Amino acid sequence: MLIKALAYGWKYKKAYESGIGVKALASTEKRDQRTIYKYLNLTYLSPRIINDIMDSKIPPHINLQTLFQIASKHENFADQERAFKC
Repeated sequence: MLIKALAYGWKYKKAYESGIGVKALASTEKRDQRTIYKYLNLTYLSPRIINDIMDSKIPPHINLQTLFQIASKHENFADQERAFKC
């Protein structure tokens, strides 16, 4: 599920960078704008976190909502990694 969330994030980022606005993207994807932003935030996660997710090294307390929180609350990679590991 987390890998799929990362994939959505990168899909939305690519669309956004190609000029599609968040409102249009939300309409096309049948999601609200806030959800689109949550997925976009995932594209700014620490590369170590992304690698751990891809390698199935996910701490037991991490779920999609927790990952959204980490991505939105911590801009610094070190802070993200600490929150991910705790």
